Amino acid sequence: MLESGWASDLFAQFGLLGIFAATALEYACLPMPSEVLLPLAGYIAASSGIPLALTVSVTVFAGVAGSALCYALGALGGRPLLERLFSRFPPALRQLQRTEEWHKGAGGLSVMLARVIPLFRTWISFVAGICRQPFWFFMLYSCMGIIIWNTVLIWGGYAMYSAGRAMPGYIRFLPAVGWLLLLSVLWLQRRRAAKRAEKP
Repeated sequence: MLESGWASDLFAQFGLLGIFAATALEYACLPMPSEVLLPLAGYIAASSGIPLALTVSVTVFAGVAGSALCYALGALGGRPLLERLFSRFPPALRQLQRTEEWHKGAGGLSVMLARVIPLFRTWISFVAGICRQPFWFFMLYSCMGIIIWNTVLIWGGYAMYSAGRAMPGYIRFLPAVGWLLLLSVLWLQRRRAAKRAEKP
């Protein structure tokens, strides 16, 4: 799992372009949880005076771009390509299989729902490509889920920045502490889900 320091440096140096690049990579399976990346993007964007709607829009386009790349890998290379890519990571292959089974059972709606479910959101784009879900339906369902997920997390970063500014200097860190606690809970949930996925 990557640390968040590189992302904060990227956002601070390149602004919206850096936010776009990092978000696209995260949706293309960069090992950096969006629960950390997107609030951080929101916080830095807010401190730079960038409107919330613009930041969300940029990350939605980035999420769609990263998802489309994974869809293409699944559609063009199919399961054999992904099995070769992840042959050294048996837990990843098991999660891919579980996501594929879930997608076949839930249909197109699974693409939207997976955007807010740890692990499944990582693999659903590959699976949609493997199953040859019509691309435009994949894009539609992806956009719906990405808009909801990104808006909530980025708004949290903006809210944290606004709350900090409204407080006296010595307690401005409290919103950040609260947000870090929430992120810690989400991270622990992801870790538990990952451990469950590793079991045969």
